[in-house]
Amino acid sequence: MALEKSVLTDTIISDLLLKHYGIYFVSAQRLELGTANCYRVFDGNKFYFLKEFQSSFLENDVIREAELLEFLVKSDIPTTRFYKTFQNEYVIKYEDRLICLEEYVEGQAYNYDDLPCHLLPQVGRMLGKLHYALRNYSLPIDMSDDWLKSFSSENVIKEYDSLIEIAKGRYNDKYVSQIIEDLEYKKQLAVRCEAYKKYYNGITYCATHGDYQGCQIIFNGEDVKAIIDFSSAATLPVAWEIMRSYVQSSEQCRMDAKIDIGGFCSYVNEYMKYSNLTKADMISMPYVYLFQLARSKYGYPQYLKTDSPDKDKLLEFAFWRTQMCREVEQKASIISNELLKLL
Repeated sequence: MALEKSVLTDTIISDLLLKHYGIYFVSAQRLELGTANCYRVFDGNKFYFLKEFQSSFLENDVIREAELLEFLVKSDIPTTRFYKTFQNEYVIKYEDRLICLEEYVEGQAYNYDDLPCHLLPQVGRMLGKLHYALRNYSLPIDMSDDWLKSFSSENVIKEYDSLIEIAKGRYNDKYVSQIIEDLEYKKQLAVRCEAYKKYYNGITYCATHGDYQGCQIIFNGEDVKAIIDFSSAATLPVAWEIMRSYVQSSEQCRMDAKIDIGGFCSYVNEYMKYSNLTKADMISMPYVYLFQLARSKYGYPQYLKTDSPDKDKLLEFAFWRTQMCREVEQKASIISNELLKLL
């Protein structure tokens, strides 16, 4: 679900590859992966992975990702590496975009909604391995104390009210009723999140992927061949990364917006084979998830305010994620209590 229209054409890709890498272009295939514009490029002999970042990305962020991948390769975490240009740089610039070239990994990749359920334990185990490998690695902190203090339910409500006003003007839009219903619910959730701040006290933070889920993994049968796309890497609460990764990888969550608490506990148990969790982490998991998503408008403004070619898909994702919030909120205390039994 790319957020921005690509500035690249086959001719431009060919020119950039030859100029910066000495690679002769034969063909490029657009890949529907994530929110960036991604291509599988062929030079007649081997494949490469070309990524055009959104205009909001900064060069230092891309360099940080490349350096992280170099560290992970040395730590025996399966992933890819960036190619350096003739100028010994990880990034090239074209118009307002940053572009990088990475190793292309052959294997089985899955979309957001089709990871086989039998691979879910492997996803949990690999996240535990990743956090263990990164336990002493330094990345910028997200969801920090300052971030937490900056939360204002009043400001979140104002943002949702502005979207509701836009939606009310879409009389003939078949989605308008659900959009308004969802945003009204998220306003109420934002108010309740003032009380959820306490769940951040004493929880574990760790350098992590930042967008970890089944679609970010290349498989070879049952085995993980590579974890890809560390562009969102940061130091985050492990409770957030675990809960979010399960919700977005589980077949039942994806298809029915329902959480199988037993299945989630099994996922967390697989994680704990490699990384430890505390009592505070267990209690906080559903509430950290709700707090983060209560303030996220993602999907609704893209549909209401932009001409993104994927805006219908983005709205569908927003609907699903809000329904998952309803599901998790309803079962939050049960989830926490069942997780505590794993300790």
